[in-house]
Amino acid sequence: MHDVIIIGAGPAGNHAALDIAKAGFSVKVYDWRTEIGDKLCTGIIGQSCFNEFPPSKDEIYRSTSSANIVSPLGKTYLVDHNNPQAYVINRISYVKSFAEKAIKAGASYRLNEKVISLNITDREVTVTSESNGRNRKDTCKAVIIATGFGSPLLKMAGLGNGGVKKFLTGCQTTVYTEDLSRPAIFLGSKIGRGSFGWLVPTQNNQALLGLATSRKLNGHMDNLTEMLKAKGYFKETEGPQQKWGIPVNPSTPTYNNRALSIGDAAGLTKPTTGGGIYYSLLSGKLAAQTLIQALNQGDLSSKQLKPYESEWKHLLSNEISLGNVARRIFESLRDSQIEFLISKLMTDEVREDILESSGVSFDWHGGIIKNAFMHSVFGKYLGILTPEINQKPSDIRSPGSIEAA
Repeated sequence: MHDVIIIGAGPAGNHAALDIAKAGFSVKVYDWRTEIGDKLCTGIIGQSCFNEFPPSKDEIYRSTSSANIVSPLGKTYLVDHNNPQAYVINRISYVKSFAEKAIKAGASYRLNEKVISLNITDREVTVTSESNGRNRKDTCKAVIIATGFGSPLLKMAGLGNGGVKKFLTGCQTTVYTEDLSRPAIFLGSKIGRGSFGWLVPTQNNQALLGLATSRKLNGHMDNLTEMLKAKGYFKETEGPQQKWGIPVNPSTPTYNNRALSIGDAAGLTKPTTGGGIYYSLLSGKLAAQTLIQALNQGDLSSKQLKPYESEWKHLLSNEISLGNVARRIFESLRDSQIEFLISKLMTDEVREDILESSGVSFDWHGGIIKNAFMHSVFGKYLGILTPEINQKPSDIRSPGSIEAA
């Protein structure tokens, strides 16, 4: 019997495997894919993630200290900083590096093997997997579900309480471009109301073109591709469009007897952008800490594993709550309102106060959102267009606890 089985070899699962193996416990990781780290993702991390979970030089495509924001009418606004704010990384290599370290620490991996069921009793967890038409069973003391969005295993483990009710659909492809020096963000109903598009340069004149929407795609990715190609942003596309689901609300509870959920499986992403690498790594780290203590004490009850959820809520709940407020506002805006707000946001004084201040972080969007809400000038414009935020300053600073999704 293994001490821990982890289902999913993404950033959350691999980092949890590394920490648990380093503590001397036996860990096995299952993943249905044939290659570790092979998941649709734009692969951007901020300075906090870079410092806490540093990639190697070979895993970094480029750093960026600036970005273009393109309004619904096609006006381009530059946001610029003196120092790097984000890093575009080779996601597959980056995620794989944690698995390689975990294997060196003693963890084992079974790829191309899909876990199809869980059975949790007071004594153990039985994991049933399938590969090449054949089923096999394995047992462990505790299981971590790190499968990504929408796994039926969550319900089997008594996690998630009905699943994620709020999610985005991401769609992305690779394009060939020239002279694209910084990422660009595209807004407006031509892309899709409540949606945003991106064009992120990687390497060798390639870039990732994509969008995220809370509505059906309905050809919006085709519209974005045709529009940007016609305007000369890129020359040709490479490969098909690929889609994936992005949860934007935690799916609680994330703990139960002998079971934890982490990363996208727990719904831990930024509601503003859907980015999940940093939150995944943080949740994997916190889950490992909780399980190591529980294993040392020989108690894997729900009560003993509850501190994991308390810890990630302490760290992330304010960010997620503020992000959800910002997303609700964004999804309610018409093109004319977005155009108006961007024009006000990009005046020198407001831009410097909100977007280019020293406290701005790509990993922690709450600071930007609070700056916008509380700004003496921009906050008034927001209040006029979105009465929802006309609340007390204390309400904005402490938007409340995260409820079950």
